[in-house]
Parts: sequence; C-alpha cells; structure tokens
Amino acid sequence: MWQLLPSTALLLVVSASTQVADLSKSVVVSDPPGNRVLTWDRVTFKCQGANPSGDHSTQWLHNGTLISSQTSYVIEAASIENSGEYRCQKGLSELSDPVQLEVHTARSEHSGSYFCRGLMRRRNVSSEAVDIIIQGPPVPSTSTLLPFWPHIPLAVVIALLFAVDTGLYFALQRDLHNSKQAWKNSKVFWKQGP
Repeated sequence: MWQLLPSTALLLVVSASTQVADLSKSVVVSDPPGNRVLTWDRVTFKCQGANPSGDHSTQWLHNGTLISSQTSYVIEAASIENSGEYRCQKGLSELSDPVQLEVHTARSEHSGSYFCRGLMRRRNVSSEAVDIIIQGPPVPSTSTLLPFWPHIPLAVVIALLFAVDTGLYFALQRDLHNSKQAWKNSKVFWKQGP
C-alpha cells in the first residue's frame, strides 16, 4: 500500500497540471452546434476559457485572418464565403483548437420526406416521416413598393414646378437686365408746353 502512494500522488499532480493547462486554452462553442449549416442560417460563435490575467479581450480568426475583437462572433446570414476554420483567443489564454464551418446551398431538389432510423434495445425503430420543402433566399417583391406609389406623382409635380420656377427666375433676371440697359442708353427730354 505504501508503495502505491508515491505513484498515486504523482498521477494526481500530473492530472491536475493537465487540467490547469486545459483551462488556459480557449474553446469555440457554436450555435447551432455542429459544423454544417445552410446558406442564410444564423450562426453564433462564443469563446470560452479561463482568464486568470483579468484581460477580457477576445480575438476571432477565420482561416488565420483576424476578423473581430468582440466577445462573440455572429454570422447573420451564412454564405459560402463563411465556410472555413474558426479560432478564438480569450485574453492571454492559448489559441483555441480550430472549428470547421461548412456552409451548404439550400437546393429545391433536396425537398422530400425525411425520417430517422436507429437501434433501441436491439430493436430497429423509425421515426415518423416529416415533409421538408427547401426554398431559396427571400426574393424582394414589387409589393414592397406599393405603399410609396402615391409619392411618385407628387415628386414629379414638385420637380416640374421647380423647373418652371427656375426658368421664370432667369427670364425675369434677363428682362430686368435688358430694361436697366435701355434706361441707361435712353435720353429723356422735358418740354414746356405752349
């Protein structure tokens, strides 16, 4: 029994130092979990890790390039360009292991009836089928312009009135200038009547 004590103590010390080393390494957590999403999906990455130094800064890297210094990194509408390797570093902790993200295109030919099948207590069990319809990205419709159509004729009328008003202003200026020149060049004679 006494012979096992030194090796057990050594094992505990090594185990504790390994756990401390793991706590100092940042970890990327993604929502939704997993590494595959469809285009237009929202993806949130969070950086977790102990930070004994008190430095609460976070850096995000995408394919080795610094992309953000926010606490979390959010992709509002995923595109193919968002695919790749994500890593984070919280404070002075070690850089996280890479997390791969694959953004796949949502194609209509993948629509259909889906179910899952698995073994439960050595019995083959299937879920009920679910119909999934894959649609493309939202297409802006012309109906969004409908509330603004009454403003279009008003804008045209205002533009025409402005053009007419500007033309009248310059015509009046020209006529006043010509009249001023005419008065300068004319001579007035006064005569006393009989």
